[in-house]
Parts: sequence; C-alpha cells; structure tokens
Amino acid sequence: MAVKDMSIVTVIPWILGFLGLALSGIVSDFIYKRFMSKGVLFSRKVVLVTCLFLAAVSIGCAGIVTTTVSAVALVATSVFFLYLTGAIYWAIINDVVESKYVGSVGGFMHFLANTAGIIGPTLTGFLVDKTGTFSAAFLLAGGLAVIASLAVIKFVTPIVHNEIAYK
Repeated sequence: MAVKDMSIVTVIPWILGFLGLALSGIVSDFIYKRFMSKGVLFSRKVVLVTCLFLAAVSIGCAGIVTTTVSAVALVATSVFFLYLTGAIYWAIINDVVESKYVGSVGGFMHFLANTAGIIGPTLTGFLVDKTGTFSAAFLLAGGLAVIASLAVIKFVTPIVHNEIAYK
C-alpha cells in the first residue's frame, strides 16, 4: 500500500472507535431500560462481555484474512466494539467497588492497561520475529479478549457489604 493510501485507511478504525466510545453509555442505558428488573450491573456486563467477545472475534479474524479491505474492516469493527466498552469500565467500577476505593481501583485499572500497552507491542514484535507473520499476534489478542469476557462473567459481581464493618 502506498503511504498516501495508508494515511486514509488507517483513520477508519479510529473513526469507528470514536463512534463506539460516544455510543457506549447510550447502549448501556438502552439495555438497562429494556432489562431494568435484572439491574444496572447486568446491563453493563451485557455490553462489556458482548462487545469484548465481538472485538475478539473481529481482531482474531483480521489476522487470518488475505485482503487489505477485509483486514481493515475487521480491525475497524474490533476497535468499534472495543471502544463501546470504554465508559462501561468506569461505570462497573462505580457499581461494584465501595466509593472510598473507586479512585484506587480506577488507578490500578489504568496501571494494568498501561502495562498491557507496554507488553503488547513487545510481545507482538517477538511473535512477528519468530513466525514472520502478524497472525499469531492477532489471534493472541483475540484469545485474551475472550478470556477477559469470561473473567467479567465469572468475577464481576455486586458488592456484598460486611455488616460488622459498618457497626
């Protein structure tokens, strides 16, 4: 691809990411209103798990397709779904963490995200060097997102306050 063409093509995923982030709260609120009896945490988990899973499938498939158009479309789709989860992370922290710990948990969450931002490119470079292709890196990213989806289902639960601590 020519550099001129790349400059246009590479903006597409980020436009969809912008739209996903802008829509994330709206989607969560819509699901909450539709399934109000199941609670707000349910609506947040539905958005988070569904979108992480769809992002995982999209990015995993992006590593195995053979055309530029399909690869860009899949990466853009993955970024859209990933960014649909953006506001949900903060909302879930507010839903499941005691208010006095929200800042600490949010900071730790960002620490983990930034650590992944360091490890991810390093591991990608290693995988590309060893395999000669980006397929393994894309499949690994997709696999990790599936694991994250399953972890949200299993481990994100409502707060259970210890009554003794409040006496």
